Parts: sequence; C-alpha cells; structure tokens
Amino acid sequence: MGIIIGFLIQVLTFPGIIFDQFANKIVCDLLDVKVHEVTYLQFEDPAGYVIHDIPESYLKVFLISIGPFFISTLAAILMFVLGFTLDSHDGLIRLSFNWLGFSIAAHAFPTSENGSILWKQSILEVKNRNYLALVGFPLVAIIYLARLLHFLWLDIIYGFILLFLVVEPWFK
Repeated sequence: MGIIIGFLIQVLTFPGIIFDQFANKIVCDLLDVKVHEVTYLQFEDPAGYVIHDIPESYLKVFLISIGPFFISTLAAILMFVLGFTLDSHDGLIRLSFNWLGFSIAAHAFPTSENGSILWKQSILEVKNRNYLALVGFPLVAIIYLARLLHFLWLDIIYGFILLFLVVEPWFK
C-alpha cells in the first residue's frame, strides 16, 4: 500500500521532481562541475537524478549538497506568493501556483547520496586540518534525519508548512 501511495505522490508532485533536478544541474553549472547525465523525470527509483563529477573543492561539494534545497525552497515560496498576488478572484490560478509550490517544496530535501558524499568529503577535509568542514557533520545528520522522516511524510509536511507561512499573512 505504501508503494502505491508513494507512487501517487510522485505523480501528483512531478513538477517538484523536475525542478529538483533542474536546481541540481544549475548548481553544478554555476560551480563549473561537469554534469554527465540528467534525468529530469522517470517513473522508476530514483524519479530523477543528476550524475556529476565529485569536485575536489569542499566548498563545491557543500554547495552541491545543500544549494538545491535553498533554490527549491525559494522557488516554492515564490510560487505561493505569485498564487496569492496575481489574481485574487481566480481560484484556479491560485490553486495552480500553490500546487507548483507545494510540489517543489515536497522534493526540496537533499538525497542520501548528497549526504554520503558530504560525509566522506567532510572526513577528508578534517583529516587535512580544514576544520571548517566540521560544519558538514551536523548537516549530514540533518540530511539523513530528513531522509528517515521521509517515511513519516516530512517532505509533504514541509510543503504545507511553507504554504502556511506564506499564505497565513494574506488572511490577517
């Protein structure tokens, strides 16, 4: 039953899957990290992916791991705001933008693979006396915790929280 519900959520939030891969590719392009393959959407596991080189720079690994989360969060917020400012009389426009924002937010969290790469690079950097890399360890813990909580619908809850934070001031 859980597999069917997960598949239905992927179908309903497919714009978020596409946007997440787009955000990953954008970050790689901005950081001049070679991308080998991008699949924006497929109905397999994973639903989308970006295969890229692992940069030698810790900063680039760090930004590739968390950058798409912030891009997706900002894009989701923008969709929610647009939905409530473009036309207050057309519920379909509002619903469409809220659906896009929710879909993007629901796929914003980094993957376990991002956490694994950040973990390995953080260990290497700390061994090389780059103690700024210590910041990577709690971030990896948060990434893994978010992946574990995915089974308790954290992604969906995050989408609703963002929607509420943006929409609530409109009703005061």
